[in-house]
Amino acid sequence: IYPTCLHLKMSTKAVPSLAQTHMQGPLAVNGSGKPLTKGDLDKVKEELKEITAKYGLKEPIRSFMDEPDVKWRFGGKPDYSLTNLFYLKERTKIHKEGSLEQIVENLVKTWEMERSHKLNPNQHRAVDQKHFVISANGGKKYNHLEANKVGNYNVLLDACPAKLWDKSSISWEKSHDIFHTAFAAFPWEVLDVFSGPPKVAFTWRHWGHFTGEYEGNKGKGELVELFGFGTATVNDKLQLCEVEIFYNAEEFINVLKGNLKIDEVNNTTWKTGAGGCPFMTMKKKGEEKLITTSET
Repeated sequence: IYPTCLHLKMSTKAVPSLAQTHMQGPLAVNGSGKPLTKGDLDKVKEELKEITAKYGLKEPIRSFMDEPDVKWRFGGKPDYSLTNLFYLKERTKIHKEGSLEQIVENLVKTWEMERSHKLNPNQHRAVDQKHFVISANGGKKYNHLEANKVGNYNVLLDACPAKLWDKSSISWEKSHDIFHTAFAAFPWEVLDVFSGPPKVAFTWRHWGHFTGEYEGNKGKGELVELFGFGTATVNDKLQLCEVEIFYNAEEFINVLKGNLKIDEVNNTTWKTGAGGCPFMTMKKKGEEKLITTSET
């Protein structure tokens, strides 16, 4: 039903590995300043193997990665070892196996994987291709083909002022190139789910260590966190039909640009349950609590 030739363009940048395709920042701010080497990645995989075995942890499930004849953006299916390691070590919630929270989390991760890595929109299984629409912060509602053409960053930053994010001049490829040196990985988790299908309402957290740079502004290893709220209407196959996302996109960009200082956005009411609107917080390196076992 959709032209298979649509947006079959490769990224403008060569990637160091299938574990760092869109996020290519260094692991440490005082390190090489470059993406992971093969040796670094081998150590990441070994640590991931060790903590999953020791604590009985399970990596997130991104479905439809092993389907035949997939046209992958970077020539092969992505390797989520690095992202999964940060996710398991630094998540703030551990959801029960088979819970609605876990199902929603894996569905969103699958959607992100397909949108970021599968070139052919006909091969996206996490969405209802005919009915899918997505918007952020009251911005434009993009259908399946439109969202695939402009990319997730342009969709999720659509409502930002042009001085912070000029979507009219930023292509799919450019949008990812802008971000790719800021973080080594940028995991995502569901915090709470407030209603079940067909319309799922949930809160979420997105985070990463600002070890690289964004448009010339160099990070100091700070933990950058995005908190938000979303609703997702699904069909009887649990495919996404309509998604609305809300979060403070302007603060996020201003922090990465160096326009806002840490103390200016260091609001903890979201974490403490004291209420408040979705916002972005940034905490100094070392203040975050690592979650590594199901006993915490």
